[in-house]
Amino acid sequence: MSSPVLVPSLVETTNHIEPKRSFEFWRCTALAAFGDIDRQHPRERFSAKRLTVASTGWSLTHTVSSPVEVEFRSRHVDRNARGIVVIGLALDGIGYQEQNGRGAQLTPGDISFLSRNRPFVAGTQSAYDEIRLAVPRELFEAWVGDADAFVGRSLTPHPAGAEVRFRLRSLANSIAWMSEDEAQAAIEGVLHLLGRLVDGAAQRTKPEEVSQAAVVSLARAHIARRMHDPDLNPRDIQVALGLSRTSLYRAFAETGGIAAAIRDARLDLARRRLQAARDDKMRIATIAYACGFTDVPTFNRGFRKRFGLAPGDLRLALP
Repeated sequence: MSSPVLVPSLVETTNHIEPKRSFEFWRCTALAAFGDIDRQHPRERFSAKRLTVASTGWSLTHTVSSPVEVEFRSRHVDRNARGIVVIGLALDGIGYQEQNGRGAQLTPGDISFLSRNRPFVAGTQSAYDEIRLAVPRELFEAWVGDADAFVGRSLTPHPAGAEVRFRLRSLANSIAWMSEDEAQAAIEGVLHLLGRLVDGAAQRTKPEEVSQAAVVSLARAHIARRMHDPDLNPRDIQVALGLSRTSLYRAFAETGGIAAAIRDARLDLARRRLQAARDDKMRIATIAYACGFTDVPTFNRGFRKRFGLAPGDLRLALP
């Protein structure tokens, strides 16, 4: 069986550029499509790195950079281009943006919104780390709401948005290794969570049904985040992700069920830890509890059934 074709990705960096030419290189390459680029402190050393993953209709970037200032003027707007909404997640640094008569200061954890079809001003006052997901306007409005109600604004960190922030970070870390279908399902999952977070802030153009692939993607990410919690159960996942019980159970019906997915994720993590050199002195029971199991006999039975040998035998077989 051939391997799935991965979505195209590109890594850009100034690491190989002479320091005094780094900013000019970055301005003329990575930021060439974003209008007038400047910086507040021209004498300071500049460095930047960006991962871009893109396919038809969407793109994701993860950028770590020295401070920059962007002014996207009317002359930079392509009037014939497809409407694009950019969802940003600030990971580090202090930034700002202005668009559509609105502005916001951006700090770590903020989720921001911009449109590439209108002028805007954006920048940072310090070195920054950010993720940006750009999607077609019609897709944003189907899942989240009227784009005009959001552009220029930001959502400050709040416990209710933890799932969105976690999912965006997970997506940025893994999307370069996804197929087109996997990436599309993961993006759909992010938009579903964002729509739940802002529900009522803007009217959606039409209701959207979350695909089974997106449900699986969302649920597995939530399991990975909370598998160490022994109280994690299907109901928790359903509530946290805003899914119906039917859609959650249907998505996992052909793979043993959602409870089995939680159990298997815990067993897979336990196996990795048992094989890891840094954990070779840790008691098997300690690893089992750290992976969310509440008793060792249940863990041992599940491990033997899934992998064909006991946890202790796995350790004995390691070189």
